[in-house]
Amino acid sequence: MTVKKFKLFTPSDVQKEERWLTEMSRKGLHFIKYRLGMYYFEEDPNQSYVYQIDFRDADADYFQLYKDAGWEQVASFIEKFHYFRMPANQKNIQKIYSDRESVKETFQRMIQFYLTMFVALIACQAGLIATWKGYVFQIIAASLVGIVFILYLYVFFTLKRKIDFYK
Repeated sequence: MTVKKFKLFTPSDVQKEERWLTEMSRKGLHFIKYRLGMYYFEEDPNQSYVYQIDFRDADADYFQLYKDAGWEQVASFIEKFHYFRMPANQKNIQKIYSDRESVKETFQRMIQFYLTMFVALIACQAGLIATWKGYVFQIIAASLVGIVFILYLYVFFTLKRKIDFYK
């Protein structure tokens, strides 16, 4: 049976998300898919997994590296966030790309990705500003853009703190 759970994590909370997925697996709910804050799980109380999430552009060699290390690829989101799992009863579970330098590089890639998205968001709003007449719809749209703008600033701030931590 498929179980859905809604939960939001910021990009800088990758380790927290991994711990949550691993804890859910200990409870018999095993992650199978992610879509915009909605996590999909399969129930199986007889199994338990450890999860790892990586953020990068991937190719066949990348997925083969994980497979060779015993990790099963579960899902990907926007072809950047890749979810892997390994049975929790394995000995010496070794996470890939988990050394300080690799983690720092992951957060740097996230900043570059979200900065590109942020610039695109700002560029798309040129029409809103250029045609401003103060209509209710424009005020609502500008308010929503303002909220998203603040969320992006928060993401940049938290990612920068993570990068500084791993320096």
